[in-house]
Amino acid sequence: MEDDATLVTEAVGGNLAAFTAICSRYEVQVHNLALALLRDRKAAWEVVNDTFAEASERLERLQEPYRLVVWLLAITRFRASLVAGPTAGPDRHPLLPETDFERTHLISLVWEATADLLLRERALIELTLRHGLEGANLADALGVSPAEAADLQARMADLEKGLAGYLIMRKAHRRCGDLPLVLRGWDGRFTPVVADGIAAHVSACRVCEEDRHALPSPFSLYASALPAPLPGDDAFERREVDQVTP
Repeated sequence: MEDDATLVTEAVGGNLAAFTAICSRYEVQVHNLALALLRDRKAAWEVVNDTFAEASERLERLQEPYRLVVWLLAITRFRASLVAGPTAGPDRHPLLPETDFERTHLISLVWEATADLLLRERALIELTLRHGLEGANLADALGVSPAEAADLQARMADLEKGLAGYLIMRKAHRRCGDLPLVLRGWDGRFTPVVADGIAAHVSACRVCEEDRHALPSPFSLYASALPAPLPGDDAFERREVDQVTP
């Protein structure tokens, strides 16, 4: 199998098969990011097409062909930001692994919660947890400086605590009587302000800390989602049916 740098060189030289190979190699990864950001299958697929169209036009200007995937994810993130609305779309849940009901339910809750975060935070979580980016690669994919990327990564710990508190709050049997008071008047959306408030409470509450450690890591739950099915895949078609079935 040819490496990315070789494929880029051949594609820039006019080899259509090489560019097709690039698309095939990274189509799923690009689609995963677009859908995680937009939570709208139709819009995500349009972003995939726009990403590869832009890549075909700008490929000869790629100075570091070995970082092809980072470059493609950066384009995807930017393209998604152009069409993103003030809130995430209706397709908030991922394709779930066939596992026990309790874990599947927790995965769904984590993905539901992250849909309410700002687009930049959704990108941070997705690029870090499901694409494995860090350092300069993460900064470039996010379109920020390395220092800004480091600041965002430092926020990950509080986001995970906030997500853990969200899971505790949504579980039927919670032991802490103070957490509902912290969230009095809460509309159920996991906004950055709510995330910070929950994280602060969890850090100071012995009961919630114990409950947090008894739960699977919210980030491991998030990362457990399966790759998003592409249009035409059986899994995609099943999800379409599920969406319209009463």
